[in-house]
Amino acid sequence: MSAAIESFGRAEGAEAALQDEHERGSWAETLAGIAPFLIIGLATIIIEWPTDVISLPVWFSYLGGGLFLGGYLVLSVGLGVGWVKGFPRWSYPYAGYVLIFARYMMHVATPGLRIFGHTFQRNELWGWRSWIPFLVVAVIALAITRSLRPLFRLVTGVWKDWTRLSFGLYGMMPLAVPIALDEVDNSYQLPYMLLLTLILVEGALAYMRSTRTWQRALALLVGTASAVAVMAVGTVVYWKGPGDGWV
Repeated sequence: MSAAIESFGRAEGAEAALQDEHERGSWAETLAGIAPFLIIGLATIIIEWPTDVISLPVWFSYLGGGLFLGGYLVLSVGLGVGWVKGFPRWSYPYAGYVLIFARYMMHVATPGLRIFGHTFQRNELWGWRSWIPFLVVAVIALAITRSLRPLFRLVTGVWKDWTRLSFGLYGMMPLAVPIALDEVDNSYQLPYMLLLTLILVEGALAYMRSTRTWQRALALLVGTASAVAVMAVGTVVYWKGPGDGWV
């Protein structure tokens, strides 16, 4: 009898996994899946806003920087929630962005920035400090779950649907955008930032609402290819053209 119950449990688990693999994400899950691209996209738009052309209050520029760093904290919390829930589909871009952002910030200096009583000096890099939010979230998630099973589900989720790994890598794109356009004048960047944010959000939306593997792969491929094309065209036109901006 116990063997039959155990066998039924395995079959039920396999059926649930198969259903999750081909099920369209709910609108709540979809919103969670596109949130990283909305948050970081908005932050980069505010940071690169051409205040010399379109005048806005001084605090507006600080808002962008706060949202950019705060977005890392918010997405770290989102990663923790996804961890506790066993890494559902929407959580993969959180993992991708948090890991690449922490790695990136290790080599970034923010002179004058004061956090928890520490003021960053000139040429002082973030170093290991950039990993603190991720490590705190990891410790809390492990304390709540008291198991490594969610991490195994992270891996098995990719094994059952390889597009989840692609979605995780797609989550790194919001950081690639400002890096690619870093040397471009703000007044010229703005329309590209708006367009790139829209492209990445639409790619994530199409991915979360698709039910078949090929549809999900196509959504990410089109989103990534379109974003790369826009970044390439934008930088080439800027450096080879007059570079006077759009406004």
